[in-house]
Amino acid sequence: MAQPTQQRIIKTALPGPRSVELQATRDSNLAGGLGKTLPIFVEEAGGAIIVDVDGNHLIDLASGIAVTSVGASHPRVVARIQEQAEKFTHTCFLVTQYDVFTEVAAALNRITPGDHAKKTALFSTGAEAVENAIKIARVATGRQAVVVLGHAYHGRSLLTMSMTAKNVPYKEGFGPFAPEVYRAPSPTRTAGPAAPTRPPPKASTPCAS
Repeated sequence: MAQPTQQRIIKTALPGPRSVELQATRDSNLAGGLGKTLPIFVEEAGGAIIVDVDGNHLIDLASGIAVTSVGASHPRVVARIQEQAEKFTHTCFLVTQYDVFTEVAAALNRITPGDHAKKTALFSTGAEAVENAIKIARVATGRQAVVVLGHAYHGRSLLTMSMTAKNVPYKEGFGPFAPEVYRAPSPTRTAGPAAPTRPPPKASTPCAS
């Protein structure tokens, strides 16, 4: 598939008329808790450009929240997905194993700095990875408490939401939160001897017990 023209092209108001129609359909069918950043609907994407349903070409600065960092629909990624889908789409590695899972883990072990022995576990989401890292650390150390930094975002599961600093929109009204989470202030001083400092953040709902 040809990549869209790699430049910003605005043909309509944003959102355009077709995106407005689709937004009405979304509002009627999706739960209100699912937020949105840009009120447009995507028709296609390629490289650094998203093309919406009204033909507007927008520069993709989000990259699927840092997921498509090699560009949207990169030809090599598309070809690899097609190749794999023709073999099988899903088995659950914990039920029926396949070698690609192990190959990815071996590659991560190889490129991770250090000459010590390394092993990898792969998970579906960032929140799942964070929670499993904490479980591993708790078993390895025998300690239960978790220290996190202010201003940090960790996820929206119960534990990672407890660890996340920002109340709105991630935590407001969703307590009680997981215990044994303690918050340390984030470094806020920027580089340079005369750089200004920001005031400390306002206290949020306590998440330590």
